[in-house]
Amino acid sequence: MTPPLRERLRWRNPTRNGIERPATRAAMASTGVLFAAAGAFLSALSALISDSPTIDKGLLVAVAGASAAGGIVLLLVYDRMPLLGFHVAAALATVIASLAIYAQGEESIFGPLPYVWVALFVFYFFPYRAALCHLGWIAVAYAVTLAAEDATHTTVDGWIATVVTLLVAGSFVALVRTRLASLIASLSDAANRDPVTELLNRRGFEEAFDLELERARRSDTPLSLVVGDLDRFKRVNDELGHAAGDEALRRIARAIRLVKRRFDSVARIGGEEFALLAPDCDEHGAFMLAERIRGDVEERFARSRPTLTISFGVATFPLHGQSAEALLRAADQALYAAKRLGRNRSVISSAEVPGILARAPRGHEESHVELASLLSLAEALDVRDSGSTSHCHRVGRFAELTARELGLPPDSVEHVRLAGILHDVGRVGVPDSLLHKDGPLTPDELTLVRSHAEIGARMLETTGFDDIRSWILLHHERPDGNGYPLGRHAVPLEARILGVADAYEAMTSDRPYRAALSPEAAATELRREAGTQFDSDVVEALLRAV
Repeated sequence: MTPPLRERLRWRNPTRNGIERPATRAAMASTGVLFAAAGAFLSALSALISDSPTIDKGLLVAVAGASAAGGIVLLLVYDRMPLLGFHVAAALATVIASLAIYAQGEESIFGPLPYVWVALFVFYFFPYRAALCHLGWIAVAYAVTLAAEDATHTTVDGWIATVVTLLVAGSFVALVRTRLASLIASLSDAANRDPVTELLNRRGFEEAFDLELERARRSDTPLSLVVGDLDRFKRVNDELGHAAGDEALRRIARAIRLVKRRFDSVARIGGEEFALLAPDCDEHGAFMLAERIRGDVEERFARSRPTLTISFGVATFPLHGQSAEALLRAADQALYAAKRLGRNRSVISSAEVPGILARAPRGHEESHVELASLLSLAEALDVRDSGSTSHCHRVGRFAELTARELGLPPDSVEHVRLAGILHDVGRVGVPDSLLHKDGPLTPDELTLVRSHAEIGARMLETTGFDDIRSWILLHHERPDGNGYPLGRHAVPLEARILGVADAYEAMTSDRPYRAALSPEAAATELRREAGTQFDSDVVEALLRAV
């Protein structure tokens, strides 16, 4: 006996979540072979032991042979049969049952019992409408059989009773099947759902992740993973109790459901940790999605005591990893970076951030993010974008010289220098693809790139340098009010210094799309835009200093 046939004889149905699935080819074939074997045995037995003169023994032997042959064929080819083949097999079974009834003769005590097997089969395995069609075929076959036995005395009442009985029995079987399918589905769903939030649990998330990752590979489309963790959630449980903590988790789940797309999958994968799968979504779209959720959560809990925020890490297939494990690791590292940078923010995975933050001091985890970590991060972003750390330090140097020229006190001059180094640290939240995109940006992409000032300002929220934070937020504002992010005319002098220092450094540095301007040409450009894009006094102070 060959291995494939041994596998067929095991009759194990495919499983999902450990539960056998009904109505599969294996299940239909195993039931069909059982009925065929039973029919062949009973037909052969009747032909051997019955002495009734009305029995056609030759026809019964033929019925037994046809039943046995049908069972063998089903056993050998069921896994290659189209589903239509099982409907054909059921229709042929009705014909064989009719021949068996006819062979038993008018006085048989078995009557239309062979039809019961066919009816049970079709009502259990086939859709209800298809089963009713098979019942109609049984009714026709039984009418022909009764007419063939005695055309002059056809028992209409017996025919009606048989058909109605088969209909009731079949409908009951179909109802039981539907209830069982619903129960299996609910049990399967319960095994994959978190009871508190009704989101997917980790088991359901892993199944969805494997499915979406395989789909992304086949279709060559991106798949983004967003992992979020509530900030200081332990305070909620400690101060208000676990019931309040569970209610907060449910509110978080509702917030994520409202923001996510219909086909995104969201799960609670830990105590206060959530994950979201965004198919056909690059790191740019995933970051925007994470930021919308983060902002919504912050707004929902702004008046709560204690307040509650959430931090996110973003990783995208295939950019940040090829496997589920690699993507989870990348997203977790980005989430850790978001925590180390002050919480309540979203960070996209990159090669530089985890290493920089792993070396950061850990003694102020709860109350203070070391400024040194942000300075190192600014340098790492410069290395990522240009191959050196010169940009941020040159901006810091130009800002320092300008501040001295304008007569600011020494402490303010040092803070302006630090702000110059940190002015673009918010680029950690902007996808690399946008920073290096060939051609113009779309309005949404431009909005995201411009968000780096706000992201950078949020990163300094817990450092104690509120002055630096406000300067970084406003250093792209303009005297004519056409700057961003707030469109202000009047901003602190230090923010105006950063804007001019940043522009001068950019003009006098080589870029992929143009060569560096000479100092004279850069000075001409600054003076041309003085009063509209740049502060005139700051422009003249910088040019005198350099």
